[in-house]
Amino acid sequence: MDIGVQKELPTRYKCAIREHWYKSPNIADAPSAFFFKRAHEYPKLLSNDAQVLVTDSAYKVEMKQGFELNSFIFSFYNSLTLAFAELEGRYYGGGVLELTPNEFRVLPIPYVSPANFEQFKQDFKNKTSIEELLANYNYQILNISLGLNQDEIDRVELIRRKLVNKRHRN
Repeated sequence: MDIGVQKELPTRYKCAIREHWYKSPNIADAPSAFFFKRAHEYPKLLSNDAQVLVTDSAYKVEMKQGFELNSFIFSFYNSLTLAFAELEGRYYGGGVLELTPNEFRVLPIPYVSPANFEQFKQDFKNKTSIEELLANYNYQILNISLGLNQDEIDRVELIRRKLVNKRHRN
């Protein structure tokens, strides 16, 4: 605190208007989950287990009544949803994908409850690539929710990969 006073931080506008110049105001509660607006390989939707606050690099996610967060996160990671993220989002130099909240809202997410969310979390954490995770869970998500067979799921995954490759080339 002494260093801040020495640098005259308490007199600067943002600090001067606060009751305690050294405390950032809490402008929101910690959300249940984050959706990161920019991604390189794939969009990320993560549970906020640490109860941290949102920065401007992520959007807050709260569940509607009747839906369960772990099921929503599990359901998000499938080739169909990720292909639509490529179509709905925009991309920038270096292959960065960006999705706004409005673009995120229109993504089709075939909602299913996981057989074992703890196993999914472990597989997600230990994956070597998103393709590995999709290979393990696409069928469970897309067959149960939409009735897609393995051949149809493989075609959706091929489309997703083509869209990602196109984005990474630009």
